Amino acid sequence: MTQPTANADQPPDYAENPTIIQGSLPPDTLRLAGRSIHSATFRDADAPGLYELNHQIDFLRETDRLVQFTRIDYSVKNRSRDAASVPEIVPHPRHIFNLERPQAIMQEAFPYYIKSVSRSGLGSIGLKFSKIGKSVCKAWRVGRKASDKSVFEARELLFDVRSNNDVLDWIDGQEVRIAVEYSQDNMYSLNILAPMDRAMRDALVAAWCVRLWNSLAVRFHKRETWNRGEHSAFDLIQSKANNVAISLLKSNTSCRHAQLV
Repeated sequence: MTQPTANADQPPDYAENPTIIQGSLPPDTLRLAGRSIHSATFRDADAPGLYELNHQIDFLRETDRLVQFTRIDYSVKNRSRDAASVPEIVPHPRHIFNLERPQAIMQEAFPYYIKSVSRSGLGSIGLKFSKIGKSVCKAWRVGRKASDKSVFEARELLFDVRSNNDVLDWIDGQEVRIAVEYSQDNMYSLNILAPMDRAMRDALVAAWCVRLWNSLAVRFHKRETWNRGEHSAFDLIQSKANNVAISLLKSNTSCRHAQLV
């Protein structure tokens, strides 16, 4: 698996103006734990995060409806004119997406959405999940229908997530593998293989978070359903055993009564 070649001892790239991003972002491996997404190239556990969710990913369920997705930009601030002084690295959190799961009764075209909270970026994205074939998730750029402005429709395929043994391949609309997703010990990783612009990187990472949200929520629901089913089966067996015991007790009591008479 391709790994990023950035120097792990170096801090992230910072800009004097964090709102201006020039060129494309290089390949990298991102790791999500809890609410924060970090670059795996940084050895320091307290290294600055690149993205953040307002909810811990492992605790999201099918009943949750909204997650805020924030990108953290950084700038360098010189504390004084002294050349020997250490510059201050200033974080600039920017809420860029809402990850949404509409209620089923709304009959939406997509079970999940990534909705931009600003005019920058790729706009709104809809995601669907499937168990047919190797494709497990697809994400499209979406827009409002001309005939019904309340309904979204697919416009352009952005990502197709396909199962590949123990990992998931992220394929773009041109059939190019751009990332590989894998997990180990509750650490979720996305190895980004191709350089891409800021808007596409943001959309990719947000879509990854939505896929994890759905996967973990479905897994939790299945586990809870299984546990309830086990308890129900145990209760049924226990109830039948109790009924048999009561019947035997009544039968023995009747026999003793008949013998006494």
